[in-house]
Amino acid sequence: MENDAQNMMMEMQQVQQNLQQVMQQSEQTQNELNGVEKSLEELRTDGGQVYKAVGDLMVAKDRDSLKEELEERKEDLEMRMKGLNRKEEKLKNKLEETQEKLSQNFQ
Repeated sequence: MENDAQNMMMEMQQVQQNLQQVMQQSEQTQNELNGVEKSLEELRTDGGQVYKAVGDLMVAKDRDSLKEELEERKEDLEMRMKGLNRKEEKLKNKLEETQEKLSQNFQ
């Protein structure tokens, strides 16, 4: 019984670590998505020359092709966010289940 409790504690810690990693990835992805959306908004309003950062350089870019690139990146990021949200939800459920089993083990 004591060994089961130790295993559940280890499992719970692993799930917590995984959840923390997924939440960090989700935050990073959301920040990048916000940046892409802001860039797309700027492309819609401004009529001047557009540039794309390539490493340390700023390179002139065709407005339509840059917009297309950003739309594709936005779509990729949205799909990633959906996957991360599903993974986060599963990990939260797993954590709750493990906590419940652990508390039942001590009763």
